Parts: sequence; C-alpha cells; structure tokens
Amino acid sequence: MDSELDFTGASIEELRHADDDSRGANPAQARRYQPPQAPSIQLPNQDAEYVNHIAIDIGGSLIKLVYFSPDRDEAARDGNGGGSEGSGSGYSPSSSPEPGGNGLLSQSARSLGQQTTQRGGKLHFCKFETSRVEEAISFIEAKGLHRCSGRHGTKEMRVKATGGGAFKYADVFKERLGVVLEKEDEMGCLVSGCNFLLKAIHHEAFTYESGQTTFVPTGEDSDVYPYLLVNIGSGVSMVKVSGYGSFERVSGSSIGGGTFWGLCQLLTQRSNFDEMLELSMCGDNASVDMLVGDIYGGRDYTAIGLSATTIASSFGKVVSQDKQLSDYNPADMCLALCRMVAYNIGQLAHMTATRHGIKRIFFGGYFIRGHPYTMDTISYAIRFWSKGEMAAMFLRHEGFLGAVGAFLTVHPMAGVGGAGGRSGAAGESSDAQARKVRARFVERFSMGAPLTGGAVVGPAIRDVSEKVSWVEKFVAAASGVAGGGAAAAAAAAPSGVTGGGAATPAAAAAVAGGGAAGGDAGAAGAGEAAAEGAALEAGQSGALEPAGSVSGAPAAAPAAAAAATSAAVAAVSRTMSLSDQPLTSPHPYGGGGGGGGGGGGGSRAAPPRMSLHVGVLHFSPTLEPFPLLADIASYEPNTLDITGDEDECRWWLGVLRQQIPVVVEKAAASEGGGELPRRRAAAFGRAFGAHLDKLQAEPGSYGALGLGELFEMREECLREFGFTDVYRLEKQRENAAALAALPDLLRELDSEQPLPARLLCLVEGVLAANIFDWGSQACVALYRDGTILDIYRAARDRLGKRPWALDNFDAFAARIMSAVGDGPTPLRPPYRRVMMFVDNSGADIVLGMLPFARELLRLGCEVVLVANSLPAINDITAPELRSLLAAAAESCPLLKAAREAAVKVEMATGGHVPPYPGLRPARRSSPNLLHLHQQHHHHHQHHQHQQAAAAAAAAGGRASHERCAAAAASPSTSGQEHPATQVPAAVDAAPASPPSASASVPVSAAAAPQPAADAVGSGPGQGPAAGPGPGSATAAAAAAQSGSAGQAAGQAAAAGGGRGGQGGPLGGSSPRWHAAAVDPAVNRPGPKLYVVANGQGSPCLDLRRIPDKLAEACVGVDLLVLEGMGRAVHTNFKARFTCDVLKLAMIKTERLAQKLFGGNLYDCVCVFDTGVAPGPGPVSPDPTAA
Repeated sequence: MDSELDFTGASIEELRHADDDSRGANPAQARRYQPPQAPSIQLPNQDAEYVNHIAIDIGGSLIKLVYFSPDRDEAARDGNGGGSEGSGSGYSPSSSPEPGGNGLLSQSARSLGQQTTQRGGKLHFCKFETSRVEEAISFIEAKGLHRCSGRHGTKEMRVKATGGGAFKYADVFKERLGVVLEKEDEMGCLVSGCNFLLKAIHHEAFTYESGQTTFVPTGEDSDVYPYLLVNIGSGVSMVKVSGYGSFERVSGSSIGGGTFWGLCQLLTQRSNFDEMLELSMCGDNASVDMLVGDIYGGRDYTAIGLSATTIASSFGKVVSQDKQLSDYNPADMCLALCRMVAYNIGQLAHMTATRHGIKRIFFGGYFIRGHPYTMDTISYAIRFWSKGEMAAMFLRHEGFLGAVGAFLTVHPMAGVGGAGGRSGAAGESSDAQARKVRARFVERFSMGAPLTGGAVVGPAIRDVSEKVSWVEKFVAAASGVAGGGAAAAAAAAPSGVTGGGAATPAAAAAVAGGGAAGGDAGAAGAGEAAAEGAALEAGQSGALEPAGSVSGAPAAAPAAAAAATSAAVAAVSRTMSLSDQPLTSPHPYGGGGGGGGGGGGGSRAAPPRMSLHVGVLHFSPTLEPFPLLADIASYEPNTLDITGDEDECRWWLGVLRQQIPVVVEKAAASEGGGELPRRRAAAFGRAFGAHLDKLQAEPGSYGALGLGELFEMREECLREFGFTDVYRLEKQRENAAALAALPDLLRELDSEQPLPARLLCLVEGVLAANIFDWGSQACVALYRDGTILDIYRAARDRLGKRPWALDNFDAFAARIMSAVGDGPTPLRPPYRRVMMFVDNSGADIVLGMLPFARELLRLGCEVVLVANSLPAINDITAPELRSLLAAAAESCPLLKAAREAAVKVEMATGGHVPPYPGLRPARRSSPNLLHLHQQHHHHHQHHQHQQAAAAAAAAGGRASHERCAAAAASPSTSGQEHPATQVPAAVDAAPASPPSASASVPVSAAAAPQPAADAVGSGPGQGPAAGPGPGSATAAAAAAQSGSAGQAAGQAAAAGGGRGGQGGPLGGSSPRWHAAAVDPAVNRPGPKLYVVANGQGSPCLDLRRIPDKLAEACVGVDLLVLEGMGRAVHTNFKARFTCDVLKLAMIKTERLAQKLFGGNLYDCVCVFDTGVAPGPGPVSPDPTAA
C-alpha cells in the first residue's frame, strides 16, 4: 500500500476533445455535442503494484489470457445519459480504449479506501500455445495490456499469474515487457474463477450425454452450492465448494490425465495428447478389456445387474492372448486406457460427492478440453454409479478458470461470487443479489468467434479497416475451395439459403489468426500468408479433407466464402453437427462400457472435438432485472425454444441468412454508398453469415442462444464493422410522413365521442401501425407497393373485423371504464403511471403509440415511453423519440404540456424519473462490484452474529444472547447503521386522495426525504403494487374492502413504504436527487410524458437486464404496454408481471402465427392480463388458450 504520493515529474495532460474522435464518423454523429473531457494528472514516478486489468494462466500446453477493456461512455450505452446520449456506439476508426485506462478502480483509490464509480467494459478471453509464448508476449505488448494509464514511469509492474509456467517464463516476461509475474494460489484461482463464471454467464454449465448437449441453469445460489469441482490435470484434485470463499480439497487421485498420456505414449509411441484422445474415439476396447460376457459365455450376469458388455477387468483380455505389442491396434489401446482412467475418476468423484452430501459435480482440466468422448465417458460413469441421480457437468470456459480467478484478485469484479446470508436494499437473499449481479453481464460473440474459439495467432487488429481486410483475405482464400461442397450444403439448407463447402487445413490456418475478444485480436500479416497458402493448396489438390476426420490436427474450421457486395451470401464449411448423427446410448462411438457400460460393438466415425467457443463478456454496472417481473428467477424472455427445436432453429437461421443482402445494401447506403462503406458492409455480411453457419452446424457452440440473442447478434455484428444506424434514412423519411398525417388523425380520434369507441380506434391504430417493420420480409414487400399512409389505411380497414386472433380488448376497456365512469369527466385516472415499450419509427410510433399515450394523459395518467438505447432495424431509439416528441408536440397542446412537465421534473432530479407522486424512490444496488463485495462481507458477518445469537438463546444463555444481539445491531466503525438493522421511518397510513389531472395529491410522510428508509413501488422487493389497478393481491384486497381504488393505493404504498435499504454503496444516505423526487413542489401530480431508454439494441426485449434509471421509473407503474412482435410475441409473450399488462402486436411471420395459435400472416394480438402477486407461481397462462 502506498503511504504517500510521489509528485516528482508530475504534469497535467490535456486530453483530446471528444470531437476529435468524430472524424470518419457519419455526419449526424459528428454534429452531436460532446462535452469536453477533464485533463488527467500524470504521476510518472508513482509506483503501481498491480496491472489490474489483465491476468494470465500459463499451463504446459496453453497460455490463457484474460483482460478487461473499459467502455468509453457507459451512460451512452444505456441511452439514459446526458448530453452525449446515444453516442457511445458510434463508429470510430481509432483503436479500442486502452485497457489500462483510468476507468477502473485506481490503485491510489484502492489504497486510500476511496469509493469510486466503476465503468463498464468488456472481459476478453484469449489463448495461445505455450510453445509459442513469444506470440502471447507480442500480443500483450501490441495491445498495451502491461501498462496502466499515467504510470508509464513505474519501476516495476506486477501481473497476477497462475499455472506452472508462471515460474518458467517469469524472466521472459520481465525482459520483454518489464513486468513481474506474481504467482497466485492455483486452487484458489480455479474455485474463484468457477464461482464467477457460474454467476455471470447464463449458460456456462452443461451436461453432455450420448452426444447431446444440455445447458444447466445456475442463476441461483441454490442451483450452484455446494458443488464438487473435479480438476483433471496430470493428477486429479477434488474440491468441495460450499459458497463464496469457502472451499476445501477433500480428495484426489494420482490416476489422471498424466496417467493416460504416459501409458498411451508407452503403448502407441504417440506423444500428442489431442491425437491420443481423438484416436481413442475410433477404437474398440473389447479387443483388450475383459468383459462380463467373456467370463459368462456372452451372457449377462443378471443376478447382480451386470450386462455382458460390462468391463470386468481393464486390459484383462491381454493376459490370455499370445500377441506382441505391435499386434494390437493403437486406437483400441487408447480407448481402453481412456475408459479405465475416466471411469475410475467418475467413480471416485461420485463416492466423494456422496460422502459429503453433494449433488452437483463439475469437471474441468486438461483431460477434458472439449473432447466429446471424454465427456460422454465421464457422464456415463456418474449416471451409472449414482443410479441416475447425478449428472456430470462441464463448463464452457473450463480452460480459463485459473486466469479468471487470478484476474479477480485485483479487479473490482471481485464480489461476484456472492456471500451467503442476507444482503441488498431490503434484506435481499443471496439469490436475489446473484440475479442482480448476473444482469450486469452478457456474453457476445465477435467476428472471430465462429472461426477461432478464442485462439489468437499474429498481431492485434487495431481498427475496423484492418478487421475488414482480415475478412476479405480469408474469404479470398476460402472461395477457391468451396466448390462442390457448397452445392451439397445448399441442397440441405432452407429455401433461398446457400450453404458452404469445407475449407482446406491451410484455410483453417488462416482462420486461426482471427481474433476473439470483440475483434481485438486477429492475424494481419500471418493471416495473409496462410490465406495465400490455402488458395494454392486448393488449386493443386481439388479435394477436401472431410469434416470430422481423425488426425493430429483438428478438423477444418468454418470459413466464409466470397460474395458480391449486393448479395453477401456466405459460403462456410460445416463441421459435422453432433446432433446431426443420432447417437446410441450409452456409448455412441462403439466399444465397451465400464463400471456397468458396454464392451463390445464395432467402431464408428467419431465426431470432431467439441467447439466450445467463448465470446466477450460485456459488463454494465448499471443494469439490473426488471423489478415488475412476477418471478425473476424463472423468467425466460424467448417464447420459442430454438435450442431444443432443431427444425425451428434451422428455419430462423435461414430467415436471418436470407435478410443479409438487404441489410448489406442498407448498411452501405446509410454511410453514403462509397467504396469504404461497401467494403465494410460486405465484410459484415460475410462475418454474420459465418456466425449463422456455425450455429447451424453446431447449435450449442455459443451456448443456449435464443431468438432474441440471434437478432441482437446481427446488430452487434453491424456495430462491430462501424454501422451505427443502418435504417437511419428510412426512419427519417417515415417519421416526416407520419408527422404530417398526425394532426388529421388526432382530429378524427377526438370526434369519437364515447370513450369505449375511442379506445377501440386507438388500439386498432396501434395494431395497424405496427405493420411497418423492416425486419419482416412480408412488410418489406409492402413498402415497394405503396406509401406508408396507404398501407396504414388498408391495415385499419382489415382490423374492423373482430375478434382478432387473440382478443382481450373488451377486458381492457372494462378495466378503464370501471375507473373513469360514464360521466363527461373521469372519476379518477384508470392507472397512476403507464409504462409503454414502443417499437418502430414512423407510423408505428407517430400514428399508433403516441395517440394511445395521449389518451392516457387525457385521463390523468402519467406515461413513460421506453425505447431502445441503440438502433436496431427501424426501431426508434430514446434520443430519436425525444426529438420526435418535440415535433409532435407542435400539433398537440396536451402532448406539449405533458412533455414540458416531465422535462421540468427531470431537470430538477438530474435526469432521473421520480416515483409517482406520494411514493419514494427505491434505492438501487451499488454499481461497483467491489462495493457489493464489501456489502456481502458486512452482511455475512451480520448473519453470523444472528446465528450466534439464536444458538445462544436456544442454549438458555440469555446474557450471551443479549450481548450477541447488541453486537449484531451495533453501528459500523464508520458510524453508518447497518441496512438490515435500520428502523423503518414512520409512514402515514392515511388514505391519499385519488390522483387526477386537476386535483393535487398531498404527499404523505412517506414522501419526506428520510435516509433510513426505502421507497416502494410495485414489484418484487419493493412491496405490493399501490394503485387503483390489481397490481398485486394486497392492493386488490384493499380495494375490495374499501371500495376505493385510490384508497387502496395510499394504503398499499404506506404498508410497504417503510422498508429499510441501502442508499450509497455501503448504505447510509440517499442519493441527492431523492430529495427533489419526493418534494411536492417539484413532483406534482398530473399528466407527464417521460422518455427512458431500455439499455438494449435489439428488436426484442430481454427484461433480465435493464438500466437502473428504467428500474427507478417503475415505482408507481400499474400498467405495462408491450408493443410490437419482437417485444410482445418473440419475447415476453408468456411473461408474468406484478401489474396489469397489455400486449399489442401484428404478426408478420406466418410460421410464427401458425406455431403460436394456428393463425395467419397479419393476425393481431391484443392480450390483457391482470397483475399477479410477486414470487414463484404457476407457469404463466397461455395467452392462446382463449
């Protein structure tokens, strides 16, 4: 720890103005105002102990590198920032941010105990062959990973490392990079890395049995702990992990991977470990192993439950055979050895788990390495010995556990493991805190993912132009060898979809230079040489090595083929999908079983080594789960299960592939259509086509991706090649046309006198306007045949025929009328605050959702419009929506007044949407994971005190009990009271007056700024939904007893308003804007029109992760409106919420309509569900049941 700062040679360095980064960007982005950045203070002689954004694991075969690159603007990413909103995703030709930037927790802040706000960023995973350690060092040097910003003059930098190579190569790293490798405990790093990955990644764990991959959820602590981690290296270590930071080695074995390797080398004269494992998949161990059938004349030993194919003695048959070593098939011996070792480990792991009462076993280590036969053999052993009660589980990042664990020793993400006990704002469980942590991470796959799986060869790619060149060079090499393979693949692909042929090994070598980690790593010079070699080899041989062949080198990786700019149809070689060849159980590759498995059977072609591709882990500290979900733990956004339905997956992959030419054309046009935009667009088409072909060939290679993740992958791929808004020009034209028609539409709607008739017209308008979607092939055809107003009118005419395919409009209208009444003026607002998730630009938002929102404002409701943070197809973004509202307000005084009222409040609260008047803000979790770690530790100590107190009371030690209780309730040394022990402030339970547009609502005592208590709204962890709607069972019961929905609102708010919570990172005072939010002079009742971003850049909506500002706006929401096929049908169709929800969409995919309710193209969905009580419950009712 530094005792003081050394200011020798200090200087103030002026940073570039943000406008400097706009060179080369599109004109709209260049015009956007960027606030000037503050200068940085450089301390060249100040020592920095550790480089806290990089860690390394140097094994005997592979070097695993983990590094973190901070985002430049986290607020821009979630779309809720200030003046720079929406600019964070802009294309910049400059290199990626320095991982050593000062966005991370600085060393001086760590040493001084200061609490800083952590920025988001990306966690990258790279691997190199240990024999090529110079390539790893060159990569680190090129990326500047060994430096920290402002500390280039330090004498000694330290990098956390693990693995045996940390000693062996310490001098090399010191000489080349000037860094000291500091060795971390290997076992501790493995456990820490495993805990982190299980918590942070939704589909990290999987089982592999009979050739089938099944991903296992690990979102809750109860899904993880306790578990047994079996690390199979040269030997075997078995570690019992009871929770975060709690583990012990409980067993092990000297018979491990080294045993298999050494005996194989003696028996087969082969030295390559991967070759041995691949050779074993072609063998028949019955030629050397003695089976039960060999002893009992080919019969089963049914009396004790042993089949004839059970291995009775490994290599036992050799004793009775008069053969020399050369007479045996090396593949048979490899298989017998593999089964002997794997079954032994499986049996020992099962016995150890049973002894310690553990049901979950995770396997990792060098012996696994994605080999399907090894995993299947271990899985069979665990199933056999546990009689089907246990399953062997594996990890997608299993090779990176040690590197991740070392990284966490110095990085602020250290708190992700999750401590036991109670934590969070209102005594949250560790499971609830784990869900919040997971919401901050999402894995995305860059252009190199389908080609390299994290391997890096060659120098780092520095900008988009080099990325484009890499794609072009590789495609040029692969195009000459696609030949007949492409035609064969095309025959098996969906209609209109072209497949790809296999690539030669040399072409695969070119791919090996491709980058993982968001395109940060790739081959420039090395890739070009390999590409030339691939093209030459293709011209000479004319023949292709079949995918899945067994050899010393892995099967050829998929490769994108040449394609025209206007029709970027990728031709990519396919590795044989494991699911394409049905596998018999329990031993799909022939040969015998052990410990109860089969022994006979001939050999068959083995599948290739499993491709467990790792992506880039994006970290956003301001994201959390949507608080209005009824059961966050069981929430699954995707309606269709494309991971479990191979036909459905293949169909949607074909749809996305067919859309590539249109997207390529739009992308080039959005940037002016010059040569460079066309090259970038073509490179996008080839890269995205490679993703799709990889997923079709190996559905589980990227984990359990849903349809929403597929759509987002396309948008991320566009951004990777510098395209920020592909449909920008179309959106501008459609917005202008729709705004011109808005005044006439509003006059027409106002002429409808009865409110029920007007509501029907409004909902019909939303459904009709939702037809405008550039993401639908059917709608793209409509655009060519008429103007948007013609299409809108025709759709309105069709909607006059009811009932619609799913039609709950009458229930929604009855709910509105029950509050409003039949008089000329509303009795009370039907809802307090309505949150509306909007979809497309143009007519969809202007002629559909805005008139609907206007009517709700007229009825006295507050309205929160939620739009995308980043562009996706023609979906409107939050910055665009704010500009659009300003233009629409000129045609409508009501919209103008409501928008001005909302902006005035947001200015007073620093850009935050306050809770509904009379309620208080819900305090959020700390965005800094180091703070969460400290919270976990603090709450864990408190929980231990409580347990000790309970034990003392049970033993009759009253005095001891009182001392323990006093210790548990005592303030911390900082003088801040522990959140779990704070006494809730008194809340005025008197019924509040019903809010309306004309009458003001007095703010109760709950609205007074009190740092010791939380504010509540509807949703789990926030108390029951308060308001006139049936937002929860509590509110509904109160309404029934009092006969007044407004009274129920006040009672429900008062009942939950006194919950304690955390204010800042470690508890204590509330954020400053809370005082303004609860000030009746600032946050007055009445119609307001807010705009909030959803933190996403996809046509779908994943409510597992939303920005904290959107979560803040949920306080007081009692009606959700989900609009559009992506947000209400593709995702969230069956989601349950604690408040009422209205789902509106027009189905623009006939297959989807048929799949969901036997419908047709352009069928409409109007589903209205009342809120349910938060917490686990029955599966959401099928909206199609009616």
